[in-house]
Amino acid sequence: MIRTAFKALALAVGLAVLVLGVVIAIPVEPTIPAITPRSRTQFLIIPFDYRFSYTHLPADTTSETATSPKPPVVYLHGGPGGYSHSSAIDALRPLTALGHDVYLYDQIGSGLSDRLARPKDYTFLGHTEDLRVIVAEHLGGGPVVRIGQSYGGMLASYMAAHHPDLVARAILTSPGGIEPALFDEDGQWATGAAYPVPDSLTFREPAGISRDAGLSSWPVRSIATVALATAFNMSLMPDDEADGVLNTVVSKITRGMVCDPAHVLPEEGGGGFYSHGWSNWYGDMDDWRPALAASPVPLLVLQGSCDYIPFASAYEHAALAPQGTYRFIEDAGHALFWDQPNAYLAEIRRFLEE
Repeated sequence: MIRTAFKALALAVGLAVLVLGVVIAIPVEPTIPAITPRSRTQFLIIPFDYRFSYTHLPADTTSETATSPKPPVVYLHGGPGGYSHSSAIDALRPLTALGHDVYLYDQIGSGLSDRLARPKDYTFLGHTEDLRVIVAEHLGGGPVVRIGQSYGGMLASYMAAHHPDLVARAILTSPGGIEPALFDEDGQWATGAAYPVPDSLTFREPAGISRDAGLSSWPVRSIATVALATAFNMSLMPDDEADGVLNTVVSKITRGMVCDPAHVLPEEGGGGFYSHGWSNWYGDMDDWRPALAASPVPLLVLQGSCDYIPFASAYEHAALAPQGTYRFIEDAGHALFWDQPNAYLAEIRRFLEE
């Protein structure tokens, strides 16, 4: 009797493993077409022997507002694993009339930039080193204005802290928090306790926030991919397939990036699956708070009333920087330039012209 039950259990387990194996083996079809080069897309190879894609908007030297040479502006997109959406290009184009060259590039592993060989080759510090090399060796070596969105805001903050000679000004829009996160002896989030939301600011939940973009909604094959990559640093899904999975998921997440759902713009297919997963690891990083607190770089933080990033995470950058400023934008979500493009541009322009 026991032997029969054991055989039945073994058969059931075997069938489950077989079914799971078949499911994992079936490629996931993309629901969003992969990104393609734009008319202004260019490519740059740095000494690490991989290629970046970028868009260059030349300064309008004939404009009446372009009164003197200005430092280039470098836009750092969010994610990680995001890309320079065409709406970001449109939002920052007016800065060329002030005399700034504007560069929007795709971080390694996303957009039209190259993918790395192994999942864990992507790191936060790797992205900052890419930035250092790009500015030092390809943008004249002088300081540049860095405009960082979300994860890009974290990169801009880190660069202002550790490479102030390469940063003329830093503008952090809806930035993620400084890592590593700090907790008190009771396990409570210390940053949140240090910077409570002022009574003068009212935050509200994004109207279109997605409830169906959690891990349970991901294809089984992609979950198995994450497990394999975590355990063995190997890729089950090829990059194009894996990127397609992320693009599908992000198309749900973007519903929660605005105050007004009517302002959500379509995904353009530039997500980077493996970069998204492992650029988020901060376990081997030193705390950059002390360096930021000693940085001479003028720093502006912009945050909207419907941002899902906690106030304390965003505000801490401005609180620590000696020349830090925080500005709140009403009726704007995480993607500030989707909801309030005019206010977004006005704050940036005011800060650049100070």
